Amino acid sequence: MKTRDQIIPRLIGGLLIVLIGMTSAPAALAQDADADARAVTIGPLSVVNIADLEFGSIIPSATAGTVFIDTRNGNRSTTGGVTTAAGANNRANFIIYGGPNQIVEISIPGTTTITHTNGSDSMLIDQMAIGNGNRNFSTFVRGLLGTLGIYQLTVGGRLNVNANQLDGDYTGSFIMTVDYL
Repeated sequence: MKTRDQIIPRLIGGLLIVLIGMTSAPAALAQDADADARAVTIGPLSVVNIADLEFGSIIPSATAGTVFIDTRNGNRSTTGGVTTAAGANNRANFIIYGGPNQIVEISIPGTTTITHTNGSDSMLIDQMAIGNGNRNFSTFVRGLLGTLGIYQLTVGGRLNVNANQLDGDYTGSFIMTVDYL
């Protein structure tokens, strides 16, 4: 018969072998994955473009015409040999951030050109105007940022479509200048 003094060392020895066996097993393989994290901070004197000026899909003809985007309400209308087709149209929309009750002067060019992806065909946008709610301001406005330091405005204009205008995508840009006074 074995005594207690003989059993305890064997149990401890057996446990040590099991524990050593457990710690010497290879670790599971790890995998890495990448993810993006993004944020936009807006400074106290900022202009943010919320929506672009889009005239939508149009169908030109053998007669020149125009497409007009009203800066006050975003409505689209045509004249001459232009027909509107399904597709989104939109007035440009901007938000200006600054100090509470700060005065700003905003200006845009009266015209800009959009160019076909071929780089040579183009169309002129004229009668560009800044609007705010139910008002049209033409190409210049002096405004007062509200108590929260925010001013929202829109831009519209008239697209001049040539007779037999080449079909395809036309893009361009215009610069809005905001002076904080």
